[in-house]
Amino acid sequence: MGIHRGPNMEKGGLIFGYDSGHGVCDNHTSSRFYRGKPTTNYLSDGLSGYNVVQGSRWNGATPTYTLGNSEFNTPIGTYNTSGTSYMYSHDYVLDDDLSTLSSQVVTFSIYLRRTNTLGTVGMRIYDNVSGYSTIYADVTNQFQRFSMTKTLGANPTRIFVMIDNTNGGVIDFHSPMLEKGEASPFVDGTRLSTDSLIDLTKSTDIDVSDVSFNSTGQPTFDGTNDSVVIGNVGGYSNQMTCEAVFKTSSGASWKNMLCGATGDIIFTVNAAQLNFGSQGSNPIPHANYSTTSVNDGKLHHGVATYDGSQVKIYVDGVLESTNNRSGNQTPGSLRVGSNQTGSSEFFNGDLPLVKLYGRALSIEEVQQNFNTYKNRFNI
Repeated sequence: MGIHRGPNMEKGGLIFGYDSGHGVCDNHTSSRFYRGKPTTNYLSDGLSGYNVVQGSRWNGATPTYTLGNSEFNTPIGTYNTSGTSYMYSHDYVLDDDLSTLSSQVVTFSIYLRRTNTLGTVGMRIYDNVSGYSTIYADVTNQFQRFSMTKTLGANPTRIFVMIDNTNGGVIDFHSPMLEKGEASPFVDGTRLSTDSLIDLTKSTDIDVSDVSFNSTGQPTFDGTNDSVVIGNVGGYSNQMTCEAVFKTSSGASWKNMLCGATGDIIFTVNAAQLNFGSQGSNPIPHANYSTTSVNDGKLHHGVATYDGSQVKIYVDGVLESTNNRSGNQTPGSLRVGSNQTGSSEFFNGDLPLVKLYGRALSIEEVQQNFNTYKNRFNI
């Protein structure tokens, strides 16, 4: 997903939110509200230590380091050789416990560029049980991330990755990464389940331990057991706004996007329509529906506002229903993607953005947010 385009989102009254796209800057991971799926980089010390082999294993090529850092604040290395040679990473044998990689699908990724003309560069992953896997890529004079995947053999005792500079000349590289599964954004070490999605207010830890991830490393919800526990954020009672960018196409009714404990809010897709209500002793009736069917496998922007006397439902920036309602909510532990206990009413599909405000946004503010997201998410 790209960076923000157009108007900025409304921030006044925001009490919780996550955004799995990029933040204010596409090049610095520290600015992204979505850092990437939880993962471990088995080449965990970048180019600063033992994982770039010096000496004879370079077959005569001598690595040097340029001044300055990459966009991930890791050193940029320069590999200068006049013929075919190999750059071995991680000192031939990984120092980690190799049993954790037995029979695993792994991905090696690295940023590469050539300092002169276009040329072919090879990448290899090797283990001493299943042997080599190799791919070749055309590398230009602009840094690009290249990756390859391999299924490792059972119980290997040696694993390494390498770059084959088959056309000679000079290549620059940075941010090498070897991880289980599909490639994810670079991390120099380990990205924990609470380091993945960052609360837009930076006041709440979001744990993605029970969320699935698609082939591009984006979080997704499988409709069977995926949800995110948010905890009690407070800050709302008789006014609120629920907002989401979502995509769903099938599954049971009551596909909950944001749900609280007993007596709290439910923001959901039911009977193929966006729906908002609450439960408990003083509920807002679940009779607040969009007129548009949103169960179509396309991304939509959905908003429900409650100002203490009216519920308004918006789909893709358009006000679709207004209903007179009353009731104060009791803030409790919130969940994204399921009912309040994480046992049913699971959302199936994508929820790249979910937000909660402690006030009712105006129609102008709802449309401002929609205009912020529509091009970015291709709504």
